[in-house]
Amino acid sequence: MAIQPAIAVSLGVLSILLAAPATRRHFLGRRGWVMANALVVLGACLSLVFTPQWAGWLTALLFALLILYPFALFARARRAARRGQWRQAARLQEWAVLLHPTAWRRFDLMLSRARSADPRHGYQSALAHIEATGAQELRAFARLLLAQERRDWVALLSLARAGNVEFSEAKPREIRALGELGQLEDMVRTYRRAEPWLMLEKRHECLLFICAFTGRVDCVQDLQSRSTFAADDESKTYWMAVARLRADRGDKIARATLQGLTEAGVEARLRRSAAEELARTDQARPPLPALSPETQHLLDALLERRGQQQSRGRRWPWSRKAHARGLFLLILIILIAALQRCSS
Repeated sequence: MAIQPAIAVSLGVLSILLAAPATRRHFLGRRGWVMANALVVLGACLSLVFTPQWAGWLTALLFALLILYPFALFARARRAARRGQWRQAARLQEWAVLLHPTAWRRFDLMLSRARSADPRHGYQSALAHIEATGAQELRAFARLLLAQERRDWVALLSLARAGNVEFSEAKPREIRALGELGQLEDMVRTYRRAEPWLMLEKRHECLLFICAFTGRVDCVQDLQSRSTFAADDESKTYWMAVARLRADRGDKIARATLQGLTEAGVEARLRRSAAEELARTDQARPPLPALSPETQHLLDALLERRGQQQSRGRRWPWSRKAHARGLFLLILIILIAALQRCSS
């Protein structure tokens, strides 16, 4: 019996050692995330087979306390931040950080506290403080966010391509910077190369930028209706106006919307973006930058493939939920069988 805890610990350590490289910068994407989580779950399930009954229940309790509960708190904090309720978001993150005290979670907590204390200037002040005093990876990410906050698209593009920030965070910002700078050809090709490595939420974010900067109004409207797209109503209004203005520079409704955001927008950065988009449109010579036929065909193929995936999802709307429930039941069956074997 003494060897069973040693086997369980060895399997847990092995799963962590195998999963850790998959979450490094160059592998952090849809496939890396799935592989890392699958390895951890496999190691946990195998360890239950070799542990006594009390250890299995202890593992389940620690999993709920250290993983599920902080995850639920962080999800609620993200929803509160999306609504601009920074004080509530900071309070939820404080409780979550107690159980999940990683550097990145403390990073988010510091930003939420700063926005709660000073909605106008706290965000930039906190980023500047992190850039000056934080760890190397945190400094690089803070520098990237500062460039985005200041609307310095040239610096944002350079920092996103430097390779000092995680792939999933850098790539959407690189694509937006290319769109803001008018490099539409490079924007579409960059997304085409990055698409297989991006998770669903990040893919939708990148596609929003591409469709908005190329004037695809229907695509922008469809993306914003997806549950995976996390944005407030003001941001959705902004991107819809950008798409309409890129499709037709004389669109009076889009101009009025951007003018309204410039004068009365809640977020300072959104007000600057709206003013910048209006100035860019007024200064550009007709027509606005357009895609070459080859790149246009590539973008059409990307959107067509996405449409086919959505049509398959609508044809079997129950399949995703059914598969998730089936996987959950399968894991429960494995855990119950493992506990029965350990107790017998």
